[in-house]
Amino acid sequence: MVIICIGLLVIKRKGIAPYIRQVLIVLLLFAINLRPQIISDEVTVVRQKLNCYCIICIDDTLSMMAEDYDGYNPRMDGAKADINYITENLPGAKFCLIDFNNDVNLIAPFTDDTAYIRSAVDSIYPLADYHATGTNINVCKKLLGQMIMDAARMGDGHIIVFFITDGENTDKHQLESFADISDGIEGGAVMGYGTEEGGQMHYYDELYDEIVLVEDKRSYPYKPAVSYIDEDNLEQLSKDLGIEYVHMDYSEKIDSVIEDVMTKLDTEEEETKEYGYADMYYYFVIPLAALVAYEFISVKRRA
Repeated sequence: MVIICIGLLVIKRKGIAPYIRQVLIVLLLFAINLRPQIISDEVTVVRQKLNCYCIICIDDTLSMMAEDYDGYNPRMDGAKADINYITENLPGAKFCLIDFNNDVNLIAPFTDDTAYIRSAVDSIYPLADYHATGTNINVCKKLLGQMIMDAARMGDGHIIVFFITDGENTDKHQLESFADISDGIEGGAVMGYGTEEGGQMHYYDELYDEIVLVEDKRSYPYKPAVSYIDEDNLEQLSKDLGIEYVHMDYSEKIDSVIEDVMTKLDTEEEETKEYGYADMYYYFVIPLAALVAYEFISVKRRA
């Protein structure tokens, strides 16, 4: 486009007025090509809507930093990528994000803003070793049950649960039954992370600005702590919640789960007005069309 504009400017025409019109046409073409935008709260956006409440509950304890996901990657990196994969494949669903470590946290209530969910997921990071008190999956049960009931009360969508954990309970608590909170769940998966061989854990310590190896301090000399997947707990969770158990080492492993979920859902499009950037190039199209039409008429008359 730049070459075309330069070429049009170089071409000389007889008379000042025709050349001025030629310059104006070039400037208008150049402005349109730049696609100028203005900030507006009236940007029209067409969004896909799914009648789905998707609850994602993620284990945010130090064991999720064990380096045995898809080889030697931290489980947490894999879990975050897998959550993004879920949001990409269920566009228009209302997502709720829960994480648990020493306590349980509602990171995001139900929202269809997937950019917000991805940003929230990126911010999740386990507590430092000296703050962590071990893993107790039971701490998330009450809040998870509450969000399932909230979705059921809304009554306008199917309830899907993705429970993300390595299954370890390291604070000597037995895993409680989750069966009493499972009413209303229609799909999803317990997504298990880790291996039987286990993995060591490193984390970033903000206080000392360094990467720290987690050590087993139950006996001296200290040795690197190793976290192992607990598939007995994962399978119990799967049975209690009435959803499939999937051992995760790459995101596509839950494709069949997502496909099954999609068969239950209805899709519709909704047009909304949102805050954003609106195109204004069309303001230049009208004068450009007028000038081109005038030039065409002038050429016809001279002919």
